[in-house]
Amino acid sequence: QAAEEAAVPNDVRQLRACLRCHLVLPARQFDRQGCANCGTRENYADDYCTVNFTGISAITQPQHSWVSRWLNKQDLKPGCYALEVAGDAADVDGDYED
Repeated sequence: QAAEEAAVPNDVRQLRACLRCHLVLPARQFDRQGCANCGTRENYADDYCTVNFTGISAITQPQHSWVSRWLNKQDLKPGCYALEVAGDAADVDGDYED
């Protein structure tokens, strides 16, 4: 069984957290690749992310990790997630509806 590739920050400068799923990546990586969980949108880092977050948890096997269950992230892609995010996902949720 092939391991799913994790969405991992390729740099520690200008980290942002997705307002919707709390994935943590550098702004440039969000703008180039979008969010592994939420998809790709234009100006992702500016419009759908925040710099106001605390703590990071690296989750490599979300389906088997008690930490991912505790954070309610068991259905998301492997990656680094903010423990707390200041901002309101409701402000951007309407933009995700197709």
